[in-house]
Amino acid sequence: MAFEHTVMCGAHIAETRIVAPLGTVAVAANSLSVTAESLCYMPGHGIGAAATTLVGQSIGAGEPELAKRYANLSVILGAAVMTCTGGLMFLCAPGMLAMLTPDAAIRALGVRVLRIEAFAEPLFAVSIVAAGALRGAGDTLVPSLINLASMWGVRITAATLLAPRFGLVGVWIAMCGELCVRGIMFFVRLMRGRWAQRKSLLSGE
Repeated sequence: MAFEHTVMCGAHIAETRIVAPLGTVAVAANSLSVTAESLCYMPGHGIGAAATTLVGQSIGAGEPELAKRYANLSVILGAAVMTCTGGLMFLCAPGMLAMLTPDAAIRALGVRVLRIEAFAEPLFAVSIVAAGALRGAGDTLVPSLINLASMWGVRITAATLLAPRFGLVGVWIAMCGELCVRGIMFFVRLMRGRWAQRKSLLSGE
């Protein structure tokens, strides 16, 4: 977990370094848009925490199949909720930015990037909730490697290539694409079910 947080924090620092040369409007729009987006993904983190608890209790009780059902249900619920919040973010982006800044240029750029990010929310939810479920089963190494590959191999690489040509919009396109890739990788990991089987074998079931 410490490794995972180091990877994620390091990637966010690198992303800020990519955004910084784009100018004060881009930096401000990026910061405020991240703040506005947090309203959409906070429910996903809550559901992910619940998935950690439910899966952990099921594994501890020697019920790997129940753990899988809880994990699947949590992912479906998280994706449904964040699809709704992503839709609201797309529609309400102008109002959200208007509450955060009076600057028209910052608002206009913030609305553009938030509406790009809205399309990633369903798969972002999958990555958040699936990671929580896997964590509950004690499966932390592979998810950490997924985050490493996704953040540094996709987001930072793509943002570095797109930022000079498309500015902040390019950075957020890279972010959107990376979240979709991460969600797919976590979904595949979860659906394989090996995390529950391995834990069951280790416990002697």
